[in-house]
Amino acid sequence: MIPTADVDVDPAFPADLSMGLPDEDDVDEEGYGYFRDVWTIGAVDRDEAVRMIEEERRLVNLVDQASGTPAEYEAIARAVEVGELESLPPGYADQHPDSELVRIVGRDLEDSSPLDALELGVAGLSYAMASIGCFTAASCRSHHSDNSWSDRPVIFFAAERPTVEWLTPLVRESGCGYSDGSERAPRLLVLEAPSITNFMELADRVIHQAKHHDPVKAPSDV
Repeated sequence: MIPTADVDVDPAFPADLSMGLPDEDDVDEEGYGYFRDVWTIGAVDRDEAVRMIEEERRLVNLVDQASGTPAEYEAIARAVEVGELESLPPGYADQHPDSELVRIVGRDLEDSSPLDALELGVAGLSYAMASIGCFTAASCRSHHSDNSWSDRPVIFFAAERPTVEWLTPLVRESGCGYSDGSERAPRLLVLEAPSITNFMELADRVIHQAKHHDPVKAPSDV
């Protein structure tokens, strides 16, 4: 039960917005854009991005199969992300003690997060974008709660104009869109979508297309 938001997104190339990577002096331990609890992913190669995309899809499929409502999806997804059996729906761990999902959630807390502490549905795309030279500043899969800071899946990012031009047809084909993130910091754009399924499709398209066509050398006639 992967939630879908009833929102419209604009897949048009954001020609009127400022673009470019942030200056090194503008990025510190708090990241870029005055977000909380963020960190810089840094350089990512294609193989790293592919591994993240594949692991994310495996985990999302498990959570999807185990949940029947948005509330159940939220509880199980959070349990996977933070490694807390207590976050699973009441009684789930007792009813399915040998399930792969319970094993993943009950992992040793000293082990690394399955998605490097990123959320389900935004991790793969964040890594895919980093692998083509984008700077990702923050992300949110959107949560079934009153505390969610976004009503739709979003990734705030910065990139050079040719990279955004290269990315735009893939954004359109996957049902995603752009919006202006510059209220947070100059040159920030927002990738947004109705569902993380759109983001996962976009991640696949980015990795596949980048294998055959360098985004830095992409044509500008999008």
